Amino acid sequence: MKLDPGNTGKISAGDAAQFLKKSGLSDSTLGKIWDLADSERKGYLDKRGFFLALRLVASAQGGNDISLNNLNQTLAAPTFVSNGHDLISLN
Repeated sequence: MKLDPGNTGKISAGDAAQFLKKSGLSDSTLGKIWDLADSERKGYLDKRGFFLALRLVASAQGGNDISLNNLNQTLAAPTFVSNGHDLISLN
């Protein structure tokens, strides 16, 4: 899945949401992640925002609260699944 096919440095909200849903996290959790990753309310994620979202997904998958304070912990890599198969596992 190519999230930035035009190499613009931006991932649209729709594409990011579609990808992040594959994490298996609830919509409310993903909403909190989006709010932190797109803190400037740009409506898209740049590289920094996307990597922040991935760290927050990993933190949430590890059972932590959605908080920037948890990002300094050692975290397992996030896992994303599509149709029952690992889409991406960064482990």
